[in-house]
Amino acid sequence: MTTTPAVSPSAATPIHTFADLLAAMERNPELRVAMRQHILDLEFQQLPAEVQELRQIVAELQQTLREFITAANARFDRIEANQAELQSDVAELCAGQAEHTARLERLEAGQDELRAGQDELRAGQRSMQGDIARLTGRDYERKMTRQSLSLARRFLGASDPQVIWAETNQDNTELPRLLDEAVNAGRISVNEATMVENTDIVLRDGAGGYCLAEVSVTLDDSDITRARRRAELLAQAAAAPVQAFVIGTQILDTSRDAAAAQQVTVCILPD
Repeated sequence: MTTTPAVSPSAATPIHTFADLLAAMERNPELRVAMRQHILDLEFQQLPAEVQELRQIVAELQQTLREFITAANARFDRIEANQAELQSDVAELCAGQAEHTARLERLEAGQDELRAGQDELRAGQRSMQGDIARLTGRDYERKMTRQSLSLARRFLGASDPQVIWAETNQDNTELPRLLDEAVNAGRISVNEATMVENTDIVLRDGAGGYCLAEVSVTLDDSDITRARRRAELLAQAAAAPVQAFVIGTQILDTSRDAAAAQQVTVCILPD
Protein backbone atom coordinates (compact mmCIF):
# COMPACT_ATOMS: atom_id res chain seq x y z
CA MET A 1 0.00 0.00 0.00
CA THR A 2 1.33 3.41 -1.02
CA THR A 3 1.51 5.97 1.79
CA THR A 4 0.76 9.56 0.76
CA PRO A 5 3.05 12.03 2.47
CA ALA A 6 1.30 14.56 4.64
CA VAL A 7 1.06 18.05 3.21
CA SER A 8 2.23 20.80 5.50
CA PRO A 9 -0.73 23.08 6.60
CA SER A 10 1.40 26.13 5.94
CA ALA A 11 1.80 25.02 2.37
CA ALA A 12 -2.01 24.68 1.88
CA THR A 13 -3.30 27.23 -0.60
CA PRO A 14 -6.50 27.37 -2.57
CA ILE A 15 -6.13 25.48 -5.91
CA HIS A 16 -8.59 26.39 -8.61
CA THR A 17 -6.68 25.67 -11.83
CA PHE A 18 -4.06 23.21 -13.14
CA ALA A 19 -1.58 26.05 -13.02
CA ASP A 20 -2.33 26.52 -9.33
CA LEU A 21 -1.61 22.80 -8.86
CA LEU A 22 1.72 23.01 -10.65
CA ALA A 23 2.71 26.05 -8.68
CA ALA A 24 1.80 24.34 -5.46
CA MET A 25 3.95 21.34 -6.35
CA GLU A 26 6.82 23.65 -7.14
CA ARG A 27 6.51 25.25 -3.76
CA ASN A 28 5.97 22.02 -1.88
CA PRO A 29 8.23 19.04 -2.79
CA GLU A 30 6.23 16.78 -0.53
CA LEU A 31 3.13 17.56 -2.54
CA ARG A 32 5.06 16.73 -5.74
CA VAL A 33 6.11 13.35 -4.31
CA ALA A 34 2.59 12.64 -3.13
CA MET A 35 1.19 13.56 -6.52
CA ARG A 36 3.75 11.31 -8.32
CA GLN A 37 2.93 8.39 -6.04
CA HIS A 38 -0.75 8.92 -6.55
CA ILE A 39 -0.55 9.16 -10.32
CA LEU A 40 2.22 6.66 -11.21
CA ASP A 41 2.02 2.93 -10.55
CA LEU A 42 4.73 0.94 -8.79
CA GLU A 43 6.65 0.03 -12.00
CA PHE A 44 7.02 3.65 -12.97
CA GLN A 45 8.02 4.49 -9.46
CA GLN A 46 10.80 1.89 -9.65
CA LEU A 47 11.97 3.08 -13.06
CA PRO A 48 14.61 5.53 -11.78
CA ALA A 49 16.20 2.84 -9.65
CA GLU A 50 16.15 0.41 -12.58
CA VAL A 51 17.68 3.05 -14.85
CA GLN A 52 20.40 3.61 -12.29
CA GLU A 53 21.01 -0.12 -12.10
CA LEU A 54 21.09 -0.26 -15.89
CA ARG A 55 23.64 2.52 -15.95
CA GLN A 56 25.74 0.55 -13.49
CA ILE A 57 25.50 -2.54 -15.67
CA VAL A 58 26.43 -0.53 -18.76
CA ALA A 59 29.38 0.97 -16.92
CA GLU A 60 30.53 -2.49 -15.87
CA LEU A 61 30.11 -3.75 -19.44
CA GLN A 62 32.09 -0.80 -20.74
CA GLN A 63 34.85 -1.58 -18.24
CA THR A 64 34.82 -5.23 -19.22
CA LEU A 65 34.92 -4.27 -22.91
CA ARG A 66 37.85 -1.93 -22.30
CA GLU A 67 39.71 -4.69 -20.44
CA PHE A 68 38.92 -7.15 -23.26
CA ILE A 69 40.13 -4.69 -25.90
CA THR A 70 43.29 -4.06 -23.90
CA ALA A 71 43.92 -7.79 -23.51
CA ALA A 72 43.12 -8.35 -27.21
CA ASN A 73 45.52 -5.61 -28.27
CA ALA A 74 48.22 -7.10 -26.06
CA ARG A 75 47.59 -10.51 -27.60
CA PHE A 76 47.64 -9.07 -31.11
CA ASP A 77 50.93 -7.38 -30.28
CA ARG A 78 52.33 -10.73 -29.14
CA ILE A 79 50.99 -12.40 -32.29
CA GLU A 80 52.58 -9.73 -34.48
CA ALA A 81 55.86 -10.14 -32.59
CA ASN A 82 55.68 -13.93 -32.97
CA GLN A 83 54.81 -13.53 -36.63
CA ALA A 84 57.79 -11.24 -37.17
CA GLU A 85 60.01 -13.74 -35.34
CA LEU A 86 58.54 -16.57 -37.40
CA GLN A 87 59.17 -14.66 -40.62
CA SER A 88 62.73 -14.07 -39.49
CA ASP A 89 63.13 -17.79 -38.75
CA VAL A 90 61.63 -18.69 -42.14
CA ALA A 91 63.97 -16.26 -43.89
CA GLU A 92 66.92 -17.75 -42.02
CA LEU A 93 65.71 -21.26 -42.86
CA CYS A 94 65.36 -20.32 -46.55
CA ALA A 95 68.86 -18.88 -46.53
CA GLY A 96 70.17 -22.05 -44.89
CA GLN A 97 68.30 -24.20 -47.38
CA ALA A 98 69.72 -22.17 -50.27
CA GLU A 99 73.21 -22.63 -48.86
CA HIS A 100 72.54 -26.34 -48.35
CA THR A 101 71.27 -26.62 -51.94
CA ALA A 102 74.37 -24.82 -53.20
CA ARG A 103 76.56 -27.24 -51.22
CA LEU A 104 74.67 -30.20 -52.64
CA GLU A 105 75.13 -28.84 -56.15
CA ARG A 106 78.84 -28.38 -55.52
CA LEU A 107 78.99 -31.88 -54.05
CA GLU A 108 77.13 -33.35 -57.04
CA ALA A 109 79.43 -31.48 -59.39
CA GLY A 110 82.40 -32.85 -57.47
CA GLN A 111 80.92 -36.35 -57.62
CA ASP A 112 80.36 -36.01 -61.37
CA GLU A 113 83.96 -34.85 -61.74
CA LEU A 114 85.11 -37.73 -59.54
CA ARG A 115 83.08 -40.24 -61.57
CA ALA A 116 84.50 -38.78 -64.77
CA GLY A 117 87.99 -39.16 -63.31
CA GLN A 118 87.21 -42.72 -62.22
CA ASP A 119 85.84 -43.54 -65.66
CA GLU A 120 88.96 -42.09 -67.25
CA LEU A 121 91.10 -44.05 -64.81
CA ARG A 122 89.19 -47.27 -65.55
CA ALA A 123 89.53 -46.61 -69.26
CA GLY A 124 93.25 -46.12 -68.78
CA GLN A 125 93.45 -49.30 -66.71
CA ARG A 126 91.52 -51.25 -69.33
CA SER A 127 93.76 -49.87 -72.03
CA MET A 128 96.83 -50.76 -69.99
CA GLN A 129 95.44 -54.21 -69.25
CA GLY A 130 94.71 -54.63 -72.94
CA ASP A 131 98.24 -53.59 -73.80
CA ILE A 132 99.62 -55.94 -71.17
CA ALA A 133 97.38 -58.73 -72.40
CA ARG A 134 98.45 -58.13 -75.99
CA LEU A 135 102.10 -58.03 -75.00
CA THR A 136 101.67 -61.13 -72.85
CA GLY A 137 99.75 -62.85 -75.63
CA ARG A 138 102.37 -61.94 -78.20
CA ASP A 139 105.14 -63.16 -75.93
CA TYR A 140 103.22 -66.37 -75.44
CA GLU A 141 102.65 -66.75 -79.18
CA ARG A 142 106.35 -66.07 -79.91
CA LYS A 143 107.24 -68.76 -77.42
CA MET A 144 104.74 -71.17 -79.00
CA THR A 145 106.04 -70.27 -82.48
CA ARG A 146 109.55 -71.28 -81.45
CA GLN A 147 108.24 -74.53 -79.99
CA SER A 148 105.86 -75.30 -82.84
CA LEU A 149 108.66 -76.81 -84.93
CA SER A 150 109.57 -79.44 -82.35
CA LEU A 151 105.86 -80.01 -81.59
CA ALA A 152 105.10 -80.60 -85.27
CA ARG A 153 107.95 -83.10 -85.53
CA ARG A 154 106.97 -84.89 -82.30
CA PHE A 155 103.16 -84.97 -82.56
CA LEU A 156 102.53 -84.69 -86.30
CA GLY A 157 105.58 -86.49 -87.67
CA ALA A 158 106.53 -83.49 -89.80
CA SER A 159 109.80 -83.70 -91.69
CA ASP A 160 112.06 -80.67 -91.47
CA PRO A 161 109.17 -78.17 -90.83
CA GLN A 162 109.68 -74.44 -91.54
CA VAL A 163 107.66 -71.49 -90.22
CA ILE A 164 106.12 -69.65 -93.18
CA TRP A 165 103.59 -67.61 -91.20
CA ALA A 166 103.18 -66.48 -87.59
CA GLU A 167 100.76 -63.98 -86.09
CA THR A 168 103.67 -62.33 -84.26
CA ASN A 169 105.90 -62.24 -87.34
CA GLN A 170 104.23 -61.74 -90.69
CA ASP A 171 107.36 -60.84 -92.67
CA ASN A 172 107.32 -64.13 -94.56
CA THR A 173 105.55 -63.68 -97.89
CA GLU A 174 105.17 -67.36 -98.80
CA LEU A 175 101.66 -67.80 -97.31
CA PRO A 176 100.22 -64.51 -98.70
CA ARG A 177 101.60 -65.38 -102.17
CA LEU A 178 100.12 -68.88 -101.96
CA LEU A 179 96.72 -67.47 -100.95
CA ASP A 180 96.74 -64.82 -103.69
CA GLU A 181 97.40 -67.51 -106.29
CA ALA A 182 94.54 -69.60 -104.86
CA VAL A 183 92.15 -66.62 -104.98
CA ASN A 184 93.15 -65.84 -108.57
CA ALA A 185 92.68 -69.48 -109.49
CA GLY A 186 89.24 -69.49 -107.86
CA ARG A 187 90.06 -72.18 -105.33
CA ILE A 188 89.09 -69.96 -102.34
CA SER A 189 87.45 -66.57 -101.89
CA VAL A 190 89.06 -63.38 -100.61
CA ASN A 191 87.26 -63.76 -97.27
CA GLU A 192 88.50 -67.33 -96.94
CA ALA A 193 92.05 -66.20 -97.72
CA THR A 194 91.77 -63.55 -94.99
CA MET A 195 90.55 -66.21 -92.57
CA VAL A 196 93.66 -68.31 -93.26
CA GLU A 197 95.92 -65.27 -92.84
CA ASN A 198 94.46 -64.82 -89.33
CA THR A 199 95.92 -68.19 -88.35
CA ASP A 200 98.45 -68.05 -85.49
CA ILE A 201 101.10 -70.36 -87.03
CA VAL A 202 101.55 -72.10 -90.42
CA LEU A 203 104.43 -74.53 -91.05
CA ARG A 204 105.59 -76.01 -94.34
CA ASP A 205 106.40 -79.69 -94.08
CA GLY A 206 109.48 -80.90 -95.93
CA ALA A 207 107.34 -83.72 -97.31
CA GLY A 208 105.19 -81.29 -99.28
CA GLY A 209 102.33 -80.66 -96.88
CA TYR A 210 101.55 -78.04 -94.26
CA CYS A 211 100.82 -77.82 -90.53
CA LEU A 212 98.43 -75.18 -89.18
CA ALA A 213 98.22 -74.29 -85.48
CA GLU A 214 95.96 -72.18 -83.27
CA VAL A 215 97.49 -71.00 -79.98
CA SER A 216 95.67 -70.23 -76.71
CA VAL A 217 96.48 -70.47 -73.02
CA THR A 218 93.25 -72.36 -72.35
CA LEU A 219 91.99 -74.30 -75.35
CA ASP A 220 88.26 -74.61 -75.96
CA ASP A 221 85.87 -75.75 -78.68
CA SER A 222 86.24 -72.53 -80.67
CA ASP A 223 90.00 -73.05 -80.98
CA ILE A 224 89.44 -76.60 -82.20
CA THR A 225 86.82 -75.60 -84.76
CA ARG A 226 88.86 -72.63 -85.98
CA ALA A 227 91.98 -74.77 -86.50
CA ARG A 228 89.99 -77.43 -88.40
CA ARG A 229 88.25 -74.89 -90.65
CA ARG A 230 91.40 -72.95 -91.51
CA ALA A 231 93.34 -76.14 -92.20
CA GLU A 232 90.63 -77.20 -94.66
CA LEU A 233 90.82 -73.82 -96.42
CA LEU A 234 94.60 -73.96 -96.60
CA ALA A 235 94.48 -77.49 -98.02
CA GLN A 236 91.98 -76.24 -100.61
CA ALA A 237 94.16 -73.24 -101.46
CA ALA A 238 97.48 -75.15 -101.64
CA ALA A 239 96.03 -78.33 -103.10
CA ALA A 240 98.15 -80.17 -100.53
CA PRO A 241 97.52 -82.02 -97.25
CA VAL A 242 97.32 -79.87 -94.09
CA GLN A 243 97.46 -81.16 -90.53
CA ALA A 244 95.64 -79.09 -87.88
CA PHE A 245 96.88 -78.83 -84.31
CA VAL A 246 96.33 -76.58 -81.27
CA ILE A 247 98.86 -75.50 -78.67
CA GLY A 248 98.06 -74.46 -75.08
CA THR A 249 98.72 -75.05 -71.40
CA GLN A 250 95.32 -76.61 -70.63
CA ILE A 251 92.17 -77.81 -72.37
CA LEU A 252 88.65 -78.61 -71.31
CA ASP A 253 87.72 -82.30 -71.33
CA THR A 254 84.82 -81.65 -73.69
CA SER A 255 87.14 -79.75 -76.04
CA ARG A 256 89.57 -82.67 -76.07
CA ASP A 257 86.73 -84.90 -77.25
CA ALA A 258 85.84 -82.32 -79.92
CA ALA A 259 89.47 -82.25 -81.09
CA ALA A 260 89.51 -86.02 -81.45
CA ALA A 261 86.25 -85.95 -83.42
CA GLN A 262 87.60 -83.29 -85.82
CA GLN A 263 91.05 -84.87 -86.13
CA VAL A 264 92.82 -81.89 -84.54
CA THR A 265 95.99 -82.75 -82.63
CA VAL A 266 96.22 -81.25 -79.10
CA CYS A 267 99.60 -80.17 -77.75
CA ILE A 268 99.56 -79.27 -74.05
CA LEU A 269 102.68 -77.62 -72.64
CA PRO A 270 103.53 -76.90 -69.00
CA ASP A 271 102.88 -73.33 -67.69
